Amino acid sequence: MLLAVDIGNTSVSFGLFDMSADRAAAEPVVLSRTAVRKNASADEYAVMIREILRLRLNGTDPVIDASAVSSVVPSASLSVAGAAELLSGKKPYIIGPGIRTGFRISINDPACLGSDIVSNVAAALDCCTPPLIIFDAGTANTVTVIDEKSTVIGTIISPGLRISASALSEHAELLDSVPLDDGALPMVGRDTDESVRSGIIYGNAMMLDGFVRSIRETLAPKSSDKKLSLMATGEFATRIISHCRNKFTFDEALTVKGVASLYRRNCQ
Repeated sequence: MLLAVDIGNTSVSFGLFDMSADRAAAEPVVLSRTAVRKNASADEYAVMIREILRLRLNGTDPVIDASAVSSVVPSASLSVAGAAELLSGKKPYIIGPGIRTGFRISINDPACLGSDIVSNVAAALDCCTPPLIIFDAGTANTVTVIDEKSTVIGTIISPGLRISASALSEHAELLDSVPLDDGALPMVGRDTDESVRSGIIYGNAMMLDGFVRSIRETLAPKSSDKKLSLMATGEFATRIISHCRNKFTFDEALTVKGVASLYRRNCQ
């Protein structure tokens, strides 16, 4: 079994994969996450991950033969990588610059593209036909654009839902922080909480629809018979895409599936 780990700004997502499966992006046997604890040791992360896996496997100890780690949080990378080594008995494979991806990255400095975005693209191209847009809604919202030749041509980054809500609460004295839940939400709020939630959630949905429209006109104009594939992942993705006019395919495991896919391409 492969332990695939993605370290984000607020959570550590991990999946257990049977690497004997034929598909590079096979579904994880177990998928879960825990909060990022920047001061936690490798031992503490190893215990947390192992116990979560045991719980999901009905008390059975996970058999981990190898591990792969993607991280955008340098302060947590060493501890989580150390935990992965403790659990697998081997140094983890690190997703980073110079690895084989199976696609081109045509940006000013390809080495600066986040390993989470690289992992998302790897997983999406395993199951989707480009041109392709990948929307990842976490601490930040990222929109990654892949052309019909499977080349990453760039990204769009904007504040995530939680950052937007916190910033509004911090800088507007009469606007308290509001929960960004999945409940019914009118377009026009009838109280302050509804108005703030509407502005943040519908605002992000309309912004995303606008990006898709403009990108589609560039990559797949009306004269073309090529369709534009739309994928979404991330903690807050469903709260946004449920209000979009465009239909996204949501996959909560997309990033860790990409980590597993990149491990297979480079190590198997």
